[in-house]
Amino acid sequence: MTAVVALGGGLVLVALLVLALVRPEVALLALVGLDVSNLNQVVADQVGVSPYRPLLLLALVALFVLLRRRRLVLRWSPVTLGLLVLFAGFCASLFGAADPAASQELLVSRARDLLYYLVVLGLVVSLRRVVTLAQVVVLVLAGLAGLTVVHEYLLGNSGDLFGLSRVPLVQEGGASTPRHAGTSSDVNFWARLLILVTPLALSLWAGAGRWRPRVVWAGCVLALLLGVYLTQSRGGFIALFVGLVTWLLLAGGRYRRSVLLLPVLLVVLVPLSGIGSRLLTLTAVTSSSTATADPSVVTRQRLQIDAWHMFLDRPLTGHGIGSYGTLFPRYDRLADYYTPVDIVVAAHNFYLEQAADGGVVLLLAWLVFAGTVLFAALRSRAVALRAGRTAEALLAVGVVAGVIGWAVASVFLHLSDFRAVLVVAALAAALDLRAAEQPAAAVAAPVAPVPHRRLAVAGWAALAVAAAVGCVTAASASSTVWTSTSALAVVTARSGDPSTSYQLDVVTRGQIVPTLTAVVQRSSSLDDLAAAGAPADVLTVDADQSRLGGAVVVRVSAASAEAADGAAAAAVRLATQRVSALQEDYVLRGEPAPAEARTPVARWLAAPLGLLAVAAAALAVRTGRRRDDRPEPVTGTLVPQGRRSS
Repeated sequence: MTAVVALGGGLVLVALLVLALVRPEVALLALVGLDVSNLNQVVADQVGVSPYRPLLLLALVALFVLLRRRRLVLRWSPVTLGLLVLFAGFCASLFGAADPAASQELLVSRARDLLYYLVVLGLVVSLRRVVTLAQVVVLVLAGLAGLTVVHEYLLGNSGDLFGLSRVPLVQEGGASTPRHAGTSSDVNFWARLLILVTPLALSLWAGAGRWRPRVVWAGCVLALLLGVYLTQSRGGFIALFVGLVTWLLLAGGRYRRSVLLLPVLLVVLVPLSGIGSRLLTLTAVTSSSTATADPSVVTRQRLQIDAWHMFLDRPLTGHGIGSYGTLFPRYDRLADYYTPVDIVVAAHNFYLEQAADGGVVLLLAWLVFAGTVLFAALRSRAVALRAGRTAEALLAVGVVAGVIGWAVASVFLHLSDFRAVLVVAALAAALDLRAAEQPAAAVAAPVAPVPHRRLAVAGWAALAVAAAVGCVTAASASSTVWTSTSALAVVTARSGDPSTSYQLDVVTRGQIVPTLTAVVQRSSSLDDLAAAGAPADVLTVDADQSRLGGAVVVRVSAASAEAADGAAAAAVRLATQRVSALQEDYVLRGEPAPAEARTPVARWLAAPLGLLAVAAAALAVRTGRRRDDRPEPVTGTLVPQGRRSS
């Protein structure tokens, strides 16, 4: 059976390769359609191999074919700049990463996603398939959403239809139906993905000229709306509403006026659909007692509080991308022991997750990326409206509304569908580049004046300098440091006496552990360690209160594992002796922890940062040399619409 599947898969790949050589758009549509819809994972679950990488290689072959045919078009876009800034934010989070291995692995994955975006954008712009790409994305996801509707109302949710319609949650508080996850493993992620493309389906419906395409796109809109409903996602309902209102407001005309009918529609729809009872379960976040609250909401609140505390500890660059799971046991007061977490250990809030992982720097990088996507889409909308291309303007509106809906849904979810967002970003960039190709008579936009150009040059130069500094830092600060982190519990000297229960409550009585921490800190300098027999190559030593609140954490760093272990033993010995010498009721209990390797910065990060510095410097030079003259006036006579010369 395995041989048959392998043979069939090989034949399919050969057929796709031939099609990619003849019709390069096949590679683009197959790559995006299977990836955005998560069908790659479904295939991997069924046959054991994901077609994603072969399809990405096929798309690269298609780019080479276009290059050989002299049809390859490479254009610069503000969205590409925003994505590079975001990648630089990912790199910055690795400075002092709590889990360097996990952070570097995720950074490599993000680099592959960057390649994915560049391939998709290159194919879309070269082949001029912006509308076709949007249509394929909508058709595939609407088809899968319609399959969940059939699964619910006609098949009684039997099986999972080979992984195409999963129903992981049959019963949950306030839910009116079993919760469908489509091809995803999580119902909320599936809802956010559908919300991202629902405004695009609305744009295709509103921009269709004939009645038959309008019927098809109307069916897609209905399937997507029902698909979101079957997820029973509370955040999804809120995000869908915001996204639809945004689309109506930006679409203008009768669509904008229909916003006035929304209150009447909600009064009828919310009680009949049962959405109201589902949304009421969110009141757990404001309830004074969590005994009767929705457990999932209470757990998410607990996870988000820990993410907030992580951000407060390292607000500038965070703890490193992908480090939340590693740090969670250190920050959670329940420590996953008394009350284990029964959902995925993640922040379940995109913004808190990025703040904990990358701090303010990464949040600003995400803001730049999202701003460039919205800017490109809105600019293309304005240009298309002036040129009378209503369908393109509506497609840009769909991109804006989809991104805003995704952003609202992300208040309740962490990042999971990055490549789907990159596809929408590529659509925004392609629409913007297409608008820039229109004749000057249709789009009479003046060249930026000198002050604005100087500001742009200064911005590019600043980015080049920052990237160059990061490149030098990555190339010179890559030595491995060994760190021992020992947690010493604060306990009473009379631990067997039941009368010491009050003294054991060192967390609520908040002055005890900080006081002992200060005592340990002042008696554990480098000179103190040297006097206690610690090795000479100790780099740093410090003491701090544990995140759980009831222990003193002693950290020692050295250039070698042997030195760090010896220094840790000396530091723990000094700390316990100093606290015991106080002749108080408290002592420290604990053993020195073995040293672990910490690599502050990976040397290979110098390469992408260096490329970013060179690109920013080149753009600064190009912007500075740009001529400031306005376009030459178009010669000849422009014939107004509605009047033709004989």
